[in-house]
Amino acid sequence: MGVRFLNDKAWFLATFFVISAALIFFTYSVSKKTPGKYLLPGVLLLCLFHIYPAFYSGAVAFTNDSNGHQLSKAQAINAIMDDSKIPIETTDPISYKTLIEKSSKKVFILFEYPQSTFWLGNSDQVEQIQGNSFEFEMNSSVPNIKGFETVARSNASNYVNELQNISVTIDSGVTFQPQDIEILEASSSTFKYDSQEDRLTNTFSGETYTPNGNGEMQSSKGEILYPGWKANVGWKNFTSIITDKEIRRPLVAVLIWTFVNAFLVVFVGFLVGLILALIFNSPHLRSKRIYRTIFIVPLAIPSVLSVLVWAGLFTAETGVIDRLFHISTPWLTDPWWARLAVLIVELWSVFPYMFLIATGAIQAIPGEILEAAEIDGASPLKSFTQIKLPLVVRTLGPLLVASIAMALNNFGAIYLLTGGGPTFSNSNGNAGATDILISYTYKLAFNSAGGNNYGLASALSILNFILVGLISIYGLRKMKTMEEIS
Repeated sequence: MGVRFLNDKAWFLATFFVISAALIFFTYSVSKKTPGKYLLPGVLLLCLFHIYPAFYSGAVAFTNDSNGHQLSKAQAINAIMDDSKIPIETTDPISYKTLIEKSSKKVFILFEYPQSTFWLGNSDQVEQIQGNSFEFEMNSSVPNIKGFETVARSNASNYVNELQNISVTIDSGVTFQPQDIEILEASSSTFKYDSQEDRLTNTFSGETYTPNGNGEMQSSKGEILYPGWKANVGWKNFTSIITDKEIRRPLVAVLIWTFVNAFLVVFVGFLVGLILALIFNSPHLRSKRIYRTIFIVPLAIPSVLSVLVWAGLFTAETGVIDRLFHISTPWLTDPWWARLAVLIVELWSVFPYMFLIATGAIQAIPGEILEAAEIDGASPLKSFTQIKLPLVVRTLGPLLVASIAMALNNFGAIYLLTGGGPTFSNSNGNAGATDILISYTYKLAFNSAGGNNYGLASALSILNFILVGLISIYGLRKMKTMEEIS
């Protein structure tokens, strides 16, 4: 595996697998320490599936990696020159002969261009050969060339597939491609590249193109040639979030909904779970186990299946909800109704969890405290607000903060239910009314309609990580749950 990555020039992965192989051999064959045998697999998988992707995303955030900017510079310049090739008008047809290299069985072509200059090659290699020892004419047979076997014209059709894929470029930059089994088409690029000056020149107009710092060749008039190449652009992706109006406008709307959605899901979900926990913790209620089992059913259903079922329920006119109440509601096509639908589905998924942890927190409150409050004359409402609620919130503080972090990254419910839609008209199809930051980032990276902008998506994922981290740290410190750690 490491050798294969080395051949592909994937240096990090090649080094990782080589080192991993050495560590595995040492740990399980040489070392006698038992803890290492259990820790090593987890550490290696942690590095491969968590640490490496995180650092790789960080590196991509400082590049222009996107559609049209995924080649190397040399590949991009060659592609520009190949795309600009035009046929060369010649008075005489350029004939060729088909040859087979005896050792590799590869197909080569032999042709004359210009007069008395002979070339032998294929798409991988080409060399000029001396033609003094033979005469090359359209209707003549070519004498044997050392190491090659000449294919008769009657048998050349057997190699038509190989001939169609042959493209030979000689030193002058002229490219030759077979048009049939006898004639070549000569073409030449309209651009000429000067590697010393790092400049492309249009041979017809004289216009020059130089790198513009964003992985593109650009003229003095602002014309850009495509494709570009992958290049480091520094903090450009981060600054464009603020300076580029086309990015900032939908991003602001997405951020607002991200925070509103997370707050409502956690607050309302916790409130519903707490109320249900109080109700079903009453000593006067019978069959509490049955009711509790019913309320945790949403946790037992796979979330993907649950969201897809809800999507069917919310179908306008034909959905179960609209048919049951004889209404027609644009649940998934109107921005506000779509947001309400998302909240309902997320609450459906989160309230059983809140119900369980609230039940555990309430049952953990010492009965002596509640009895003392009752003796002191505290009403049920005052007992709840002054004793139960503060103790429950203090106990569940870390879990509520974790729930906020999860709500900020609840990609599955958004993607499966609405796909982030309805889409904003001014976002190039990359942002919608129900998109949160993580789903918007996903669309920037993989939405082919708006272009796959991996660099910008990586920058946003870093900001999302920082945002969630800061909120989590602030929430934990605010609830004084990190005093022992800090």
